[in-house]
Amino acid sequence: MEELRGGYRVLFWVVSGLCGADLLCMASTWLPGAYTVPEWLVRRLFLSVFPAFAVAFVCGFISGAAAQLTGSRNAGRLRSYVRLLPRALKLAYAGAICLAALGVATGAGTAQDTKADASGYYYTYWDRTANPQHSVRVELTEPAYFEALKGQLRIFSAIPAVLLASSSFLVLASASASAGRIRTAPELL
Repeated sequence: MEELRGGYRVLFWVVSGLCGADLLCMASTWLPGAYTVPEWLVRRLFLSVFPAFAVAFVCGFISGAAAQLTGSRNAGRLRSYVRLLPRALKLAYAGAICLAALGVATGAGTAQDTKADASGYYYTYWDRTANPQHSVRVELTEPAYFEALKGQLRIFSAIPAVLLASSSFLVLASASASAGRIRTAPELL
């Protein structure tokens, strides 16, 4: 897209690259066996979504794209802008959102706050039916522990992927809005 120039191009590719890395981390949790992606990488990618989304959000407000494309009155503008995107970009956004939704759906069933110590693998939950209420420890087998851990990593990769995909869309819309405003010399003075 021609309107991606300068800082917008850099920000678009950085955010898109982070989204791709999150999707790859999420996809690696579907592989058989223990998880292959280091936990520290998933956590750092999770934390990277906050500054990336904040910068894209600021760009959207500075360029005026957020005001032009959001709100119930501007839904038609948003639809027409999405129709103008290249087919490959539409497929990439749709694929990222579908993969992330699938990751959340498959990770939510197995994700638990699992722990491991010298006595084995377990998770705890608060038993509200007992009187007095207390914490209950549920023992896990090693395969169940790794499956629950992979479910956690899948969710911690899928949710940032959606936010990063929407951030890259916002950067693209900001670049288009900025390119649409042509400045002449008298306006700059």
